[in-house]
Amino acid sequence: MSMIAPSLCNLLTRPLRWLPQGVHAGGLSLMLNHLLAHALTQGDLDFLRDKVIAIEVIDLGILYRLQLGVDGFKTASGSREVDVRFSGYAHTFLVLASQREDADSLFFQRLLRIEGDTATGLHLKNFLDALGDLSLPRPAREALARFTELYGRHCVAVDRPRESSPDLSVR
Repeated sequence: MSMIAPSLCNLLTRPLRWLPQGVHAGGLSLMLNHLLAHALTQGDLDFLRDKVIAIEVIDLGILYRLQLGVDGFKTASGSREVDVRFSGYAHTFLVLASQREDADSLFFQRLLRIEGDTATGLHLKNFLDALGDLSLPRPAREALARFTELYGRHCVAVDRPRESSPDLSVR
């Protein structure tokens, strides 16, 4: 690996590390409310109502805490206990979002972990798998694909050699 990779990786991730957790979760809430608008209006996600879902991006030290209320997803209060937690590395979530890998594959490769109320976590995972393409606008899909490739090429080996990844299976 060249010496440029760690500095490029830092350039790609530093802005994410600087943002407050609430800004991260708020941005993710807005995106989920937009992408899942139809499912939200149809009540397809009612099984998540008032549950706190945490998404932990291990290598970036980011923890998203979300809750589904009557108006969609919102940032969950830090005082509420997490019902279900998904943990993984940034690249894991990128390949999942860009649909290069499905959640089952990542789970069985021990790159994705579900903790807490695993029944709810598996229900959510299966719901997302059944959605298929979230119909992101083409420029967003292409940008996500490029970023995923760039991040995978320059950051995965720097942050987490695949061979020594910790056990991230269901707990």
